[in-house]
Amino acid sequence: MVTRILIDKSPAFSHIELDLYKGFNVISGISGSGKSVFLYAMLSAFGLKESHAALVEVSLTLQLKELGICLEDFGIAEEFDDEIIISVLKKQNARYFINNQAISKKKLSEIANHFIKYISIKDGNELENEYMIHILNSLLIQQDSKFSEILQDYSKTFIEHKQCKIKLQEIEEMQRNIESLKDFAQFEIDKITKVQPQVGEYERLMHDKKLLSKREKVMETCDKALQELDNLDSVHKALELLGIDNTTFLSSIMEARGHIENGLHEFNSLDMDIESLLERISMLADIIRKYGSEEEALKHLAMQQQKLQEYESVEFDKTKLEAQFTQLTQRLESLANILHEKRKECLPKFVEKINYYAKELKLESVGIDQIQTECYQHGIDTLQIHLASKQKSVLSSGEYNRMRLAMLCVAADCNTCNGGVLILDEIDANLSGEESEGVAKLLQFLSKHYQVFAISHQPFMPLLCDKHYLVSKDSENTSIIKPLNKKERIKEVARMISGSKLDQHALSYAEKLLKQQQEG
Repeated sequence: MVTRILIDKSPAFSHIELDLYKGFNVISGISGSGKSVFLYAMLSAFGLKESHAALVEVSLTLQLKELGICLEDFGIAEEFDDEIIISVLKKQNARYFINNQAISKKKLSEIANHFIKYISIKDGNELENEYMIHILNSLLIQQDSKFSEILQDYSKTFIEHKQCKIKLQEIEEMQRNIESLKDFAQFEIDKITKVQPQVGEYERLMHDKKLLSKREKVMETCDKALQELDNLDSVHKALELLGIDNTTFLSSIMEARGHIENGLHEFNSLDMDIESLLERISMLADIIRKYGSEEEALKHLAMQQQKLQEYESVEFDKTKLEAQFTQLTQRLESLANILHEKRKECLPKFVEKINYYAKELKLESVGIDQIQTECYQHGIDTLQIHLASKQKSVLSSGEYNRMRLAMLCVAADCNTCNGGVLILDEIDANLSGEESEGVAKLLQFLSKHYQVFAISHQPFMPLLCDKHYLVSKDSENTSIIKPLNKKERIKEVARMISGSKLDQHALSYAEKLLKQQQEG
């Protein structure tokens, strides 16, 4: 429910801040007063119209969970206690905010579509198959609670059938390429198993290659160094004879000899042929270049071996899936036929209900055809609505939108609407008095389920509404809007009946009509 609206610096309004009420709200005023500007400003706050004001701000109370809205899905960081403020700021471009958090116009309109219905041109989904199927299902559930179980069973079976079909198609596609896939997997397996890489082997062999590259020079130098160390024995003996302490000197010589001998032993243990070493390094380099490392190559080997096993078992899996698919198809068709027959039995009641409301709107007889199609998410039924002999595609805007109202009334009657805000822009324009009165009565009925905002030039809506707002011009030709008290409301209804030249007769007649509606 919209509880407040603020409009600043719009083409018509300099600045207004207005409290709004639940129920049936009607906006009237002379042509050019700014009624549509007011309504479009409200719609712009929900991303459903372009904003032409410097600032539009609306306050809302929404049952987010009941409406299926999770603000986090739209990038709003946290949920709120169903109290929301939506703002539209416009300088060069419009910027949109929910509780001071920025949001794109597209995402805002997606949120608004959960609770805003705007009836103006030939749009909306109320006359589409899915909406009508939903209402027909609700009627059936009211008659037979077990119908809900059939619907759930069908929906579950439809999903399983669809998933099974996808898997079967994947297997059939795989089967068409199975030989090439098997050859490729075997090629990958052979390539890796031929090398038989070990984790860390390439790094170890590169170290050995480095040692081998300097082996000859190291061996020659170390042999020469050992000979030189042997010649140092005469130095040791001289120092000993002179009585000089040579413990440190002797320890250093022995330590150096140990290091050199250990190094010689390491190089002597390199028993690999250099050509074989280089060839092995080259093979491992190819593996690493392709797979990233020896470890990744071994993982790829395991994966290809698993795939090869899967390819071998494809025929078996296909046979199983085909049997499952056949079984699911039979069950799906059986459930779809049950839905079809039950809908067929209930359809006359659906048609009767919509014609009840269509009659109030002075529409011709409404018919709904139940056409069988291939199985889809709602069964094998497609519903097509028509007005007398006219299909919905050739209806005038007035006929189309009055049929939408009739369908909304059926949905409300069946408790399938989730409430929200219903906005109508001069829906009674170009209608006869009887037709306009019928629209007003249905909007009064719908206001028990929706918060309704409607612009009207005829007196029937103001007579039935809960709150009447008047848009007018002040002395500076700026639009203003205000809620009317009873006396002001009588005066405005009288103007709508008789024109600008009000007399006591027109006022008395307006007062009488208003009293009759309130007492009725």
